[in-house]
Amino acid sequence: MKRAAVVPIILALAGVLGCSVHVASLKIAAPAPIPADRLETMRSRGRREGESCRFWLLGIPSGLPQVDEAIGNALAPVDGILMKDVTVFSRHPIYGLFGWHCYGVVGEAFG
Repeated sequence: MKRAAVVPIILALAGVLGCSVHVASLKIAAPAPIPADRLETMRSRGRREGESCRFWLLGIPSGLPQVDEAIGNALAPVDGILMKDVTVFSRHPIYGLFGWHCYGVVGEAFG
């Protein structure tokens, strides 16, 4: 297959599948201020993932995803208050004329 024929195929696949990019690496992240009395009793709740997504149609977003919302979504199931060694990524699944814009986080939850 010629190189010129491969490029449109790759672009089409990227459009259908979307993309994911690394945004930041954070040592510590919390969605809200932490009460001092909770800091003394913190213990690991394991590795957690969270995501905040917003829909878009014809390139017009219905809002912007929020990193603090993604962190909160990761911490909520384990009653966590902060995350350590957090990786923040942006994901854009595309399905033709509509798609999603998401911020995701992965890290160790503490609570």
